[in-house]
Amino acid sequence: MKYFSKEDGVVYDELLGGTHEPIEIGNVSLSGGASVKRGELICESDGAWSPVSSANDKNKNLAIATADFTADSIQAVTPAFFSGVFNREKIICGAESASLDVATFEVEMRKQNLRLTSIKNY
Repeated sequence: MKYFSKEDGVVYDELLGGTHEPIEIGNVSLSGGASVKRGELICESDGAWSPVSSANDKNKNLAIATADFTADSIQAVTPAFFSGVFNREKIICGAESASLDVATFEVEMRKQNLRLTSIKNY
């Protein structure tokens, strides 16, 4: 995990939907072999985190991956968003299942301080 990185310029990928709610980032232990993309909705099961895979995952602790990351065969630690405002169009939800969308998880996300908004075109 990087503790320091230098970036040239600023790239806005539209994942963050505003700063009017505090953004909280914390570390999560990804399940061995799990792979996540920035903006992917993840859930906790028995202390390990992995991408949401069914509608039943809405009853678990939820977070949003801050960066692309792949865990080795053992658990690995990566940062995730635990609160903030995010654009619903940029949330990746159940990449392996086309039947899942962010609306399935929206009520539970709100309870966990993961607020959703939409990209506004002016």
